[in-house]
Amino acid sequence: IMLFRSLFLATALAISSAAADNGIITMKLNKIPEEVFMINLLSFHVPPTVMSANSLPHVATERKLRGGKLQNHAEENIVLKNRMNAQYVGEINIGTPPQSFSVVFDTGSADLWVPHEKCHTESPMNCAAKNAFNPAASTTNVELPSGSKSEFSITYGSGPVSGVFTKDRVTLGQDDVVSDQTFALVEHSSGLGALYLKAQFDGILGLAFPALTQNPGVNTVVQNLLAENVIKSHVFSFYVGNEEDGEVAIGGMNEEIMKKETLNCIDIMEPARYWLTPMSGQVKFGGEVVSSGSGKSAGIIDSGTSLIYGPKLVVMQMALKLGGQYVPQVNLFAISCDKTVPDLEFNFGGKPYVVPGKDLKMKDNTGSRCFLAISMMMFGEENEDESVLEFDQELDLGVEELVGASQIPIPAGTSAWLLGDRFMMQQYNVFDVEKKQMCFAELK
Repeated sequence: IMLFRSLFLATALAISSAAADNGIITMKLNKIPEEVFMINLLSFHVPPTVMSANSLPHVATERKLRGGKLQNHAEENIVLKNRMNAQYVGEINIGTPPQSFSVVFDTGSADLWVPHEKCHTESPMNCAAKNAFNPAASTTNVELPSGSKSEFSITYGSGPVSGVFTKDRVTLGQDDVVSDQTFALVEHSSGLGALYLKAQFDGILGLAFPALTQNPGVNTVVQNLLAENVIKSHVFSFYVGNEEDGEVAIGGMNEEIMKKETLNCIDIMEPARYWLTPMSGQVKFGGEVVSSGSGKSAGIIDSGTSLIYGPKLVVMQMALKLGGQYVPQVNLFAISCDKTVPDLEFNFGGKPYVVPGKDLKMKDNTGSRCFLAISMMMFGEENEDESVLEFDQELDLGVEELVGASQIPIPAGTSAWLLGDRFMMQQYNVFDVEKKQMCFAELK
């Protein structure tokens, strides 16, 4: 899944220590003030979109080339996300002498990219103020091996970005170094739109499954950290601070801030490329079941998302119970600031995980308007059913279609929720790539 999703609730990362002797790199997460987050959120908010896999252009092209229906896409829906809701931002250094960049630590992608110095002139509208890498200024920058993939391109919900691959040393923390890391330099960033100009980050560092890389066969940053024994396991963990600093750990988990005896691990759903985690019980809002239909429910745990997103019809019904008014300009429901929002409960591995109602209400920077921190997955036309369309007409909603490469496959019959920091701040979150498990633990 998963990247650029809430620049809005972006967090600035302060590096606290280098890779420890136990093979874990830990870094502090500092949260950007709520008022700054809300200004950005209300200026630009694009929800994730659910579409039939068979309706996507690249799938249609594959089908034509192979002369028939593609088996691996036959029963999938796809979640397309607009990666501009970046939530975790940290400092890394690239090259010699080091050039510094703020990057999003993304649990839903596997590549590292930062702007190329050409980005300032090729995409001046949103890239001119970004820190950009100058390969000629680094004595450790080397040419790619003969036959290597040289061009980088990826499409987000907002549009495409493109550039070239290069190789240099990358430093995390104070001195945790990957000596020869292949990464991307973005020359054209116009596809990221105006929000990238406001974003408090330069690029992205993906932490997830290597299968998600845009450069197959080349080690990701995490794979090289493992190969060079900087970390011991392909595990990363997030503690999202609510009113205090948080932390990201790469290579394991910090047992000093979580109760290990409460660790609850769930096998993620296949294909095991994203953090699509099956729920073991129904979703409840104020104690009442709100799960849609009789099918299965699953949660996508995503560090690049600031809010919680649910099935469109379900969220509409929840908002109506609160007297919510849909604001199409920001794709959010406005609610009375005096309204008490009920708790939202999910169930994983037989255990309930509750998001208190107080964390589901957001105020704008004036303090006079409030919004529900639960929004809707939008739908492509092939996935609209009559009940959703009727609600669209009742509330005068429009349906946005966003096509991009940030895709999360959802098995047919599964009702998916996208769970960002409003969910993650309630417990310690462990992403185990090796065991293909999503784990949760109570905080100390």
